[in-house]
This record gives sequence, C-alpha cells and structure tokens, in this order.
Amino acid sequence: MWSVTPDGSIVDQDGKVIVFSQQRFIEDICLGDCCFICGAKPDEKRFNDEHILPDWILRRYDLFARTIALPNGTLVRYDRYKVPCCVECNTRMGREIEEPISKAVHAGPEAFAEFIRHNGLHVIRWMGLIYLKTHLKDRKYRVHLDQRQGEDKIADQYEWEYLQHIHAMVRSFYTGCQVDKEAVGSFLGVSVAGQASAEKFDYADLYLAQTMFLRLDEMGMVVVFNDAGAAMSRYWDRMKRINGAISELQLREIMVDFAFLNLHLKDRPVFESQSNIRDEICRLTVIRESLDLIELDLARRGQLMEHAFKNILPHVHHLNVTDEELREGIRSGRFTFLFDDNGKFITESFVPLE
Repeated sequence: MWSVTPDGSIVDQDGKVIVFSQQRFIEDICLGDCCFICGAKPDEKRFNDEHILPDWILRRYDLFARTIALPNGTLVRYDRYKVPCCVECNTRMGREIEEPISKAVHAGPEAFAEFIRHNGLHVIRWMGLIYLKTHLKDRKYRVHLDQRQGEDKIADQYEWEYLQHIHAMVRSFYTGCQVDKEAVGSFLGVSVAGQASAEKFDYADLYLAQTMFLRLDEMGMVVVFNDAGAAMSRYWDRMKRINGAISELQLREIMVDFAFLNLHLKDRPVFESQSNIRDEICRLTVIRESLDLIELDLARRGQLMEHAFKNILPHVHHLNVTDEELREGIRSGRFTFLFDDNGKFITESFVPLE
C-alpha cells in the first residue's frame, strides 16, 4: 500500500520512493549524496556511482582520458565525471536504459533512426539522464577558477525545483509512472554530416532553457524538457526548409532556436506528478494554456548563440563574411548557419582553419 511521508513524498510498502516531495528532492538529490535514482543514502546501499556520460559512449568515442570544459573553464576527465548512484540502480539503468540505446547506435545510423521513431520516450528519458546528471554535478565546481574571487559554486544560482520534473521523468523506468506524451517536451532527430571536425560525438546544453543537443555519429538529437512540445510546433515551418543533412554548427543553432522559442513562451506549462495512492498509480502530466509567444527579443537569441558557439568560432571561417562580421551577426541574434539571404538551406557555409 502506498503512503505519504511527513515531508510529502509518496512511498510504497517497501519504502521505495515513488514521488519525491520538493523538499526531499532538493535536500537528498540536489544537495545531498543520496543515489539520484532511488534516494538511498550511502550507508544504506552499496554505491559505485554513475558516469555522467555512460560507459559505452566513453568507450565508443574514446573519451575516458579526454576532458570536458565546464562553464568556469575547468577541464574534468570524463572517467572522473560522476554522480552518486547505488549499484542496484546503476545496474538497472544499464540494463533497461543504456543497453537498448547502445545496441541501436552500434547497429548504424539507419537502425538508430528507426529506434528513435519507435522509442521516442526512451531516447528523451536517456537524454534527460545526461542533462540531469550534468547539472547535479555543477554543485561541486566553483564559478571562478581563481579562489581569490570566491568559493561560489556553479549551481549556487540554480532553482533546483525546476529540475524536479526532469528527475521524475528520467526515473519513471524505476517507479513505473506513466509519462504523458506532452509531458516530455519537444524532440527532434536529424541526420548530421560532419564538416567542421572529425569528431563523432558532441554534447551541449542551455541550462536556463532546459534544452540540450547530443550528436552520436551521423545522428543529432535536440530536446527541450519543459515546453510541452511548443518549440517543435513553432519550429516546424523552418524544419520543412531543411532538405539535407545538417552540419555540427547547424545542429547547435537548432538547439539555440529551440531554447529561444521556449524562453519566449507566453504561458509556461505546469508539470504535475499525479498519484492515486489507493490504486497505486502514478502519472506525469502537464497543463498547457497556449503556444503563444511574447515579443521576440533577438538580443536574447544573440546571447544564446554566443554561449553555444563560444568554444567553436575561433576554429572556423565563414565563406561569405569576415570573422568580425560573423561575431557581430551572432551577437545581434540575426545570424544563421542554416539559411542564406533567400531562405534556402545552406549545405556548406564554413571551412575549418588550416
């Protein structure tokens, strides 16, 4: 029989947390050292911790000894980039979440594209795991490399409650909660033709807009976790003009545009975890008022573009504009790698630096 704890969480007869209260989510998962899936404390279960990028990705793209650059410039080796997780949950995630994705990716681009078409929720939940782990880890790293500038952590400014819906969604494999289609946000899968580098893996996100992209070989994926599908609906007319495989830069721009649209929603969707304690049923759902946007602020798009491209632009030249014109265009929010002045999809718009 399910019951409600004093803090407002819902647990089953064995004490398994079905729904975390906001208080318990923040204290145990965001600020504590509990397993980020089940909520167990380190002295209650055996822990082996969870790589933020799964092991099979680290092996496939030879990332174990390579580093990720954090917002403060810190370089962290991928094999040491982990969050607290018990052995039981880690093993179950590997079996139920990672293995199907890994098998589809290893089968090739066509097989992975087919997997995405039939298992969209699975892919979004998997991407949500990476996004959630990334930002839970941010509480461990300082904003400033120079300690004389203070000990503030990257996550000190986070409003942790805004991650609670993602947490509920990604752990639905563990709780058995039903996830409504619109409660997972916008998702897009596209073919990617590498142009700027030989790398086959890439990942970036825009935290304030709860938007991320992931590239695995020739497949790129963009997801917004908190817009109830609004960005995809609004972007669809532009998508119809993309008539070929996109480049790495174009993939990042699509992430920016999804984030930009999400940040300009007039009515924010409200996500809920609805539970029927008597019947032991949990459902993640959303209340969405409209898809209307407030007046678009292109300066905001410029800020998102600068953030998304800051580590890339020094390494590429645009064929049609100077480097300074490119940077100014990006800052203005009007520049696009996707379409030319006539609105035609650009197949190649830059060359790498020699």
